[in-house]
Amino acid sequence: MAELKLKIKKCGLVRKINDEKIKGYYGKVITNGKASFDEIARESAKNTTLHPKEASLAAELLLEGVCEKIKNGIIVDLGPLGVLYPAVSSKWEQDPDDLKLNDMQPKVNYAASNGILAAVKGASLSWATAEEEKKPTTDEQAGDDEPETPANGDDNQGGDDNSGLE
Repeated sequence: MAELKLKIKKCGLVRKINDEKIKGYYGKVITNGKASFDEIARESAKNTTLHPKEASLAAELLLEGVCEKIKNGIIVDLGPLGVLYPAVSSKWEQDPDDLKLNDMQPKVNYAASNGILAAVKGASLSWATAEEEKKPTTDEQAGDDEPETPANGDDNQGGDDNSGLE
């Protein structure tokens, strides 16, 4: 497998820290495109006896099952992809009695498999050229805006502990 190479572009972001707006920058990956579900199903069926539509249908049925398990609060092991599991974003408090349910936000976490994690963490990083910076990033392809940060500048969401999942 080839080494993953990621191009990074510098993106501006204004944060409010101590009631003062401060302009700063963060790095954002320029992706290598986006693959559709059907595209992946078609490629996955190559050199098999499966028709691409059969592969697509089987994968869709599998994903419906995954969705149902997540909706029922079950941890889903996706094998070579990793694990999906229900979680919450929570404030940190010294006293457990200070934790409030209305301060918590339910979410779904993803823990990458060891293979994916090793590939991404082992990626070589380099700055994008001006031409490469014109390419869309994952967020731009998905139609998302710039990342939001809390008014106090605290990014710590908490609740992402994967302990007990391994």
